[in-house]
This record gives sequence, structure tokens and C-alpha cells, in this order.
Amino acid sequence: MNRPRLSFLDKLAYGLGLLFVLDRLLKLAAVVHFFRRPAPPQPETWPTASLLQPITRGASGLGDALQARTQLVYPGSIQHLFICDANDSGSQEIVRAFLGAFPMLRAEVVLVEAADATVASKIRKLQAALPKARGEVLCFMDDDVSPRPDALRVLIPYLYQSGVGAAFGLPCYTNWRTPWSSLMSGLVNANMLLSFVALTYLCDPFRITGHIVAFRRESFMQVGGLDGLEQHIDDDFEMARRLRVRGLRSVQTPLVYDIDNELLSPAAYEAQLKRWFVMPRQAMMPSLSAWQRVVAALTSGALPLPGIIALLALLMRRRSALISLGTSLGIFGIVYAIGEARYLKGRTPLARWPLLVLVALLTPLQIARALLSNDVVEWRGQRLRVHRNGTVEVKP
Repeated sequence: MNRPRLSFLDKLAYGLGLLFVLDRLLKLAAVVHFFRRPAPPQPETWPTASLLQPITRGASGLGDALQARTQLVYPGSIQHLFICDANDSGSQEIVRAFLGAFPMLRAEVVLVEAADATVASKIRKLQAALPKARGEVLCFMDDDVSPRPDALRVLIPYLYQSGVGAAFGLPCYTNWRTPWSSLMSGLVNANMLLSFVALTYLCDPFRITGHIVAFRRESFMQVGGLDGLEQHIDDDFEMARRLRVRGLRSVQTPLVYDIDNELLSPAAYEAQLKRWFVMPRQAMMPSLSAWQRVVAALTSGALPLPGIIALLALLMRRRSALISLGTSLGIFGIVYAIGEARYLKGRTPLARWPLLVLVALLTPLQIARALLSNDVVEWRGQRLRVHRNGTVEVKP
């Protein structure tokens, strides 16, 4: 008995589903292998480390993030530099109360004038604190980051491998308090672990993930430190580029850290999503080599496939599209659960799991819309036009 031949649309639905499954499974295999690789040897003498920690008004979960930094287990000496805006009395009060509760920390508060802006930029804060940093290792840490106790012990040995200029880790988003924070946490935890690790098997990372990043002092100064970085909105990409020019690599490490990212409205969610993707489009993509652009496409190109399959299922109402959609969502959830439980060591609240369907189906389409939009983003209360060379223009 002859079987009915599949139509073009049936083949398309099955093909897209298979492509998404292969993408997820190959990336998961890369993650499994990545975390099984032996760690580099520990230094004979652990270097002193300076933690430069810029703090911006209204940082969500600041108290918890500061508390986590007291739990760092590190054999060497740690210097904490907390950098606040001079007119931000709220953040200063939180930091000083924290230091009063932990007087054993080797710590200092650095105040920075905001000049003509509401708040000083992250780079301006780091530039102000850098002369006070005494460590052999300079580690920059954002104010919404809660490092895990072994963070420095994981990160720093990579810096002492040959040709390494910077070492950084993998984010685990932990804010599930609002639907908008939950959508962003789901997006990051579902995709960044897979994509960031998969990229390392195709080329050296061409951008630093700057939530936590460490440099050896001599390498950092060799490439000019922070000089001129205030002119680049994507300073993480520019720093990685400077290191490459000097023959130094930026290394993705298996360090995992927690981030509390509070989004209170759909507008805040849309603004962050647009900023995350328009900034690299303008500041990073024009400078990438042909192979780096191919790698960027390979590591992120499959994201919209479940949404496309869902659209086919809605329009076709055929068994093939429904099977492909169910398979895609199933593999999305399985790989997400494995990545979260085994590698990120996070936990998505049961009530937020239904939002992961939106992350799989709709968020990639929102990203595509952002990439096709104009070059104006919102950041820290300002509207900025991002030019193709990475410079910005403040809009009224």
C-alpha cells in the first residue's frame, strides 16, 4: 500500500522542527563537554584581587548582592571598592550600612561626581576607582550580580594561561517577581548558556560578558586600561577588540553567577530587549570578520524557529506542523530543565514555567522586531542614538 506523499509545507514543518531539535541537542552536547573539561592549574601563590563594583541608583536586590560578596572563598587578599554617585545618598546609605555590618572587609567607598548627567556612567565610575585598586588582578563586578562563593577561585586560574587577557563567566538570571522579569530571566537562562558555550567551539569569544570580568593588571594596562572607553557604548566589545589587537584572548569560563534584574512593566521589558540587540547590531556587527558573523548567525539563528513553526501550525492546521511544534516545545523545555538544574544551578518557580512557552514562541519575534527597528535605545533614563561605530548621541 502506497503511503501518501508529503506536501512541501509538511516537509517544511518537519524540517524546521528537526533543525531546532538538532540545534538544541548540539548546543547541549557542547555544554556537557565544556563543563567536563579539566580546570587550569591553580596558581602557586594566589594573586591579590581588587573588586571594582560600580553601583547605580535603584539597583534591584543590592543588599542581597552585597551580602553574597562577603561569602567569597578565596585564598588571596580581596580589596573591595564600592563606587557610588556623589549625589546618590540612597545607595551610599545601603553600602555604608553593609560595611558597618562587615567591618572585617578590606573595603572603601569611592564617590563620583556625575558632571552634567543624572548619574555617572559605569566606565566613569570605574575610571575614578582604578587609581585606588591595588590588586594584581582587577575584577569588575556589576551591582546586580551575586557571585557564588567559589567565583574567584574558578575565574582567576584562567587568567594565568598563556595568551589570556580577560576571563568571564555565564549569567543565571534569578528575578521571577514580575512577569516581565520572568520573561527576561527565561530568555537568558534558556539561551545564553547554550549560545555562549557553543560559540567557544567555533572561535574565541569576540565580546566580553561584563557582569563579572577579570584581568591581570599588567595585561589590562598594556592595552590602555579604560582610556577612551567612555566613547564606546559597547565597552565590553571594545575591550575584547583591544585585547585581540595585542594578541590576547578573552576566555569564557564555567563560572556561573546570579543576576537580579528587576523589570516592572512591559515598557521596561521592551526597552531592555531593544537595547540588548540594537547596541550590538550598531556597535559590534560592523566590526566583525566574515567568520565571526557566520558564528553569530549559527549560535542564534535557530531562536525564531518555534515561532515560525507555530505560525505554520496556525495557518496550515496540519498534523505535521502540530507534531513539529510539540516536538520543538518539548525539546526546548527538556534542554532548559537540564541546563538550569545541572549547570546554572537555578530554579524557575513552577508558576512561571508557562511563561517559557512565550519565551520560546514570541520573544524571538520581538527580538527580530527590535533588530529591524531604528537605532534609538533607552538607557538609564536617557534616549540614545547608537551610531554604527559604537558612539552615541543623546536624544531629547
